[in-house]
Amino acid sequence: QAQHEEARRRPDAATDGRKSAGPAGDPILTSKIMAPDVPAWTVQRPRITEVIARGTRWCPLTVITGPPGAGKTMALALWAAAEPRAVAWVSVDEYDNRPGVFWSYVIEALRRHGVAIPQAGAGWEQPDDHVLVLRLAAALAANDPPVTLVLDDLHLLTTPQVLRELDFVLRNA
Repeated sequence: QAQHEEARRRPDAATDGRKSAGPAGDPILTSKIMAPDVPAWTVQRPRITEVIARGTRWCPLTVITGPPGAGKTMALALWAAAEPRAVAWVSVDEYDNRPGVFWSYVIEALRRHGVAIPQAGAGWEQPDDHVLVLRLAAALAANDPPVTLVLDDLHLLTTPQVLRELDFVLRNA
């Protein structure tokens, strides 16, 4: 019962004890698709939070840049904690440069925040198949209310195929 209560309160909480898996059956690490907790002692940054909020409401893409340790992730976490709309989060790392891995995390994060993305089927098993990003872009375009996707540490994505596919989704969602 407690697990179901937690799942109802938090869209990123696991439901009915099943582990999530990507199209290839690889496990999904929940820690990669959750916004970081904001400690109580964190200094609030209302001006930065407002700038991020404005960017996400008026632009299809908002990029936050700064040197390592500048607080980009915490600024996004503060904004996400205050954002009334759904925010799906993916913490990108160097292992996400394989299309199947990256898109598995993005799809799972979006599903947990209400985006109706069809389950695996024809076209989903082939990560280099354009069908996957076509279906994802269509699902995002049709989603109401919209969901904001945070890709934290996006600079770690370097595979040209993944970047081309991401460009396609951004242009068509």
